[in-house]
Amino acid sequence: MVGTVTVGEGTEVEVEHVEALPSGGARFDIAAEGKRWRLDVGRDGSVDVVTTWDEGQLADVPLPEWMDEVVARLQHA
Repeated sequence: MVGTVTVGEGTEVEVEHVEALPSGGARFDIAAEGKRWRLDVGRDGSVDVVTTWDEGQLADVPLPEWMDEVVARLQHA
């Protein structure tokens, strides 16, 4: 699944389902504004950051404020 959602004040976010996790939940790639996060999202809404990129380079990229909104949408999808 690949899709685009609009969050916050109009930020376009691309969401791609990578795989289901054996413990439940799923792994997603989430990208916006040149940054990308690979996240494990648990059934309970817990989020574990697997890795992050900035302009295609591995980097320590903090989660943006709008990420909670994306995770909430993923839980209800």
